[in-house]
Amino acid sequence: MTFNFLKISSIKTRVTTLTLAVFIAGVWVLSYYTTQKLQSDLARQIGQQQLSTTALLANQINNDLTERQRTLESLAEKIGQLGFSDQTQLQAFLDDRFIIKRDYNAGATIINFDGNVIASTPSQFKRMGMNYRDRAFIATALDKGQPTISEILYGKVIKNLVFGIAVPIRNPQGQVIGALTGGIDLTKPNFLDKIANSRYGTTGYFLLEDRKTRTIITSTDKRRVLQHQLPPGASRLIDRHLQGFEESGTSINAYGVEVLSSAKQIPVANWIMVASIPTAEAFAPIRKMQSLILISASIFTLVLGAIIWWLLWQELSPIFSTIKKLAILAKLDTHNVLLPETGHGEIRDLIKAFNHLLTALRDREHALEESEFRWKFAIEGTGDGLWDWDIASNHVYFSKSWKKMLGYNEGDISNNLSEWEKIIHPEDIAKTMACVQDHLDGKTPVYINEQRLLCKDGSYKWILDRGLVVSRDEHGKPLRVIGTHADITERKQMEELIRKQALYDPLTKLPNRRLLLDRLSQVISASKRTRKYGALIFLDLDKFKPLNDTYGHEAGDLLLVEAANRLRNCVRETDTVSRMGGDEFVIVLAELSADSATAKLEAGMLAEKIRMELARTYVLKIKDKEGGDLTIRHHCTASIGATLFIDEKDYINDILRHADDAMYQAKNAGRNRVHFYEAVRKIDRMHAS
Repeated sequence: MTFNFLKISSIKTRVTTLTLAVFIAGVWVLSYYTTQKLQSDLARQIGQQQLSTTALLANQINNDLTERQRTLESLAEKIGQLGFSDQTQLQAFLDDRFIIKRDYNAGATIINFDGNVIASTPSQFKRMGMNYRDRAFIATALDKGQPTISEILYGKVIKNLVFGIAVPIRNPQGQVIGALTGGIDLTKPNFLDKIANSRYGTTGYFLLEDRKTRTIITSTDKRRVLQHQLPPGASRLIDRHLQGFEESGTSINAYGVEVLSSAKQIPVANWIMVASIPTAEAFAPIRKMQSLILISASIFTLVLGAIIWWLLWQELSPIFSTIKKLAILAKLDTHNVLLPETGHGEIRDLIKAFNHLLTALRDREHALEESEFRWKFAIEGTGDGLWDWDIASNHVYFSKSWKKMLGYNEGDISNNLSEWEKIIHPEDIAKTMACVQDHLDGKTPVYINEQRLLCKDGSYKWILDRGLVVSRDEHGKPLRVIGTHADITERKQMEELIRKQALYDPLTKLPNRRLLLDRLSQVISASKRTRKYGALIFLDLDKFKPLNDTYGHEAGDLLLVEAANRLRNCVRETDTVSRMGGDEFVIVLAELSADSATAKLEAGMLAEKIRMELARTYVLKIKDKEGGDLTIRHHCTASIGATLFIDEKDYINDILRHADDAMYQAKNAGRNRVHFYEAVRKIDRMHAS
């Protein structure tokens, strides 16, 4: 009996129990895996079969549309030979074509190049003389000479949803002189009815959809014919189908039913064919099998669980008593209380060892509290924020000063790393995470980075972030990182102010000469690569000095600021507007044509736009000598010089000089005009000024 008791209380018994538990878990895992595998395999197989069925039907529709398009092209070729001179002959030609009556239940029309109907059949549709140039598919056939199938739209004469096919009509010389169109009224019997009459399973259905308008053209489900598909964002699978992805998947249809759907494109018309079947029908066999497996596994688990429960109760009752005592000790503020050493054998040895551990932990906890107090006092005294990242749990401790620095209260930020990632400025997130990863990988001795963090009030602060991996496992994998945050917003603002003062004109906020030369150098290099011309425009304001002399520099400064704003509105984002000083401005144009004549025309058009914009009357409001409001209306024009350049052979100083010379040529020619550089004579600048 003693021998048997010792055997029962040994660890071997517990191992046996654990094995049974693992076995039970294995049964459930295997059951779950089996059912999931069967369902995924069946879904893939059904999806492949469904996609094949959809492809067959889509190809039929595509072929029908292609055949009708070719029929119109054949008729258009004959009409082109007849010409448009005899409209009676054209009308008779349309009326005699049986194939039009067969294929187009909304009739057909001949349209001249201006978009006007010159022949139409049948005569019951009063289309003669109407203009269809505003229809995109007809405009494409006329302007580009391409056969086109329209989206689903409302007819001008037939007030129903229709779609049309338009093909160009060419004269014997191959020129497009008009278009032949055929229309199909979707509310009347037509060749697409084969879809509505097709069946797919017991409860499945087909949909033919217009990708552009999201209109359901026809469907096995009569309720959905000529209705709109679910709005964008309501179903990811439907959106992907309408975007052109040919794939299978599950989604919720308009009636709230989960369906398995596959889509195939009809390229000639930018339509898609969709086949759908409720998953309740598609997966009915596998779900029946799942129910049987679930019932069997449940019965087996209950029987085996009862046996294991009885065994565990017999083996673990001494441990349960110890656990209750531990729960009571956990609620106490002190760790000085040790566990009573009850039980026998391994359990008694375990309690003794645990008491030794409690004693060691108590001593270490006291030492750690002292160390942590000194450490926090040193860090918090600097005003910096402190963070401590436990990588395994992905939890981060943020100190009060860290949160206060950004305006957050104690409960505003959780201890998850994602909270920190969410408040990093979008432009800084990639660089910041790369710096963190480099340090975790051991590529950098310390982590140092500057980034912007979102404050509670919605503003951003610049932060100097520093950290260090303080613990790694035996494989070198980082376990813990500690670091600080320092607010460097004022320093960053000062750096930005210094940069702007060095590169921008303080009055107009335009780039100054230094930044202009850098931008011009970049455009010259780009021209070398792309072989496209660039241009430089040099302009001087006419009649600016009289304004300064009469009303003072306040009025002159207001005019310069207004002129700068007008110049900004005239150019593209890729162009640069700069102030050279006084009333002189320079504009650098990039990415003009590779042909010099075309590039000159483009630059000239922009220069002329600038001249006209600057010539508009300036309305300036200043204070008079008595402090009252004074409104000045001043007319100020501009003399504009321009020059082209294309590669590094055009030196920056030469380009500036050429544009400057051209500007003086404009002044000598009478001011208020645009002049391109001509190196034929020396410019008399003194006379021009």
